[in-house]
Amino acid sequence: MKKQLLAAAVAGAIAAPAAMAAEGPSVNIYYPMAIQIGSTDSENGAVSTDNETLVDGGGARLMFTWTDQLNNGLGLTAYMSFGNLAASNGNPDFSANTVSVRNAHLALSGDFGTVGFGTMENFFEIDTIIDGYGADWGNGGAPLYFISLGRTGFSFTRRDGESVFWQSNDMNGVVAKAAYTFGPDAVAGNGADPTGYQLGIQYSSGALTIGANMAQYDDYPADGGVTDSAFAIDQASVDANNVTFVAGAAPIAGSDASAQSWRAAYDFGSFKVAGTMFSMKQTLGAANEGVEASGYGLNITMPVSTGRVIFNMSELEDQDVTAGGVTQALNDSGKSGFDISYQHDVSANAYMFIMYAAQDTGDNFDDNGAVNADLAATTEDTDTESTAIMLGLTASF
Repeated sequence: MKKQLLAAAVAGAIAAPAAMAAEGPSVNIYYPMAIQIGSTDSENGAVSTDNETLVDGGGARLMFTWTDQLNNGLGLTAYMSFGNLAASNGNPDFSANTVSVRNAHLALSGDFGTVGFGTMENFFEIDTIIDGYGADWGNGGAPLYFISLGRTGFSFTRRDGESVFWQSNDMNGVVAKAAYTFGPDAVAGNGADPTGYQLGIQYSSGALTIGANMAQYDDYPADGGVTDSAFAIDQASVDANNVTFVAGAAPIAGSDASAQSWRAAYDFGSFKVAGTMFSMKQTLGAANEGVEASGYGLNITMPVSTGRVIFNMSELEDQDVTAGGVTQALNDSGKSGFDISYQHDVSANAYMFIMYAAQDTGDNFDDNGAVNADLAATTEDTDTESTAIMLGLTASF
């Protein structure tokens, strides 16, 4: 992917604070859009839907950056990014498109590296974006859409508010990263005080890049949200090995969600290969009921004279569920996907593309019933399969 487009895909996350070459304000727009023709089918024939629609990429946003060199030798960056600005996927006015702040922070840079304060899509998420599209499309094999535990809804694709992050300067190819999230306010009488942190390291040498990250979030609700609303675990059901994980947004004292990821990329010249492996685990409540799963993602990008051919595939294995003190692999609770596409450059700041994307989601991927019922053997596979052909245009200015 061209340097300009890659920068747009991750702008405001980690790269923006380090860009101190120019002073003053700048405004950028990143806008991917596609016509999509596809279908969604259940293998047992229960559901069959044809879809023809106009879709906006998840990364569509308007970005404002202001940089300055301070008299004490430090660099300052102020950054704000707005998302959900597009008018398709809903009502053609903004009533169906709530504008949100994707990232907003102040950052200082110097010999110590870069330190930022504010709202961040931190590096555990950003380093998973290897698909060549900035993870704009979630209906194929982009690995960003597989770092979630479907049974509880907790996702490591996060916008962490009240976050502080640090990234070192390059040290002979080595870059270290850290982030801390203060989380929402503690809840009186609840005993929960949500916090989170991330640690990472990366090494680059010529065509090779390798790295590892970890993330930990404590006292968050099952779905990882930050607002205060009702959440309940049916303790009687837990005791009967029939726990149902109820998604809600009130913090849970003693809960934790953790993840680790490993990645590597090598540019062979005629093509580039990038891959990531990840594992996730979440526990809930005093009975330590919880879910864990592992997965991987792969990208192959081959430059051609007029653009790029791109292939992605990802898989999340069946989730292991702990209920009543017993851990078992939950049948038909995984997810897999792939996409193959061609990007054709039409200018220095825009490309057109054609993509075929497919995804297979297990019937028990999300929390659609009591655990012991889902653990029972099924006589027929009820996975949901989605396929789509997309024609699109992406602009970055």
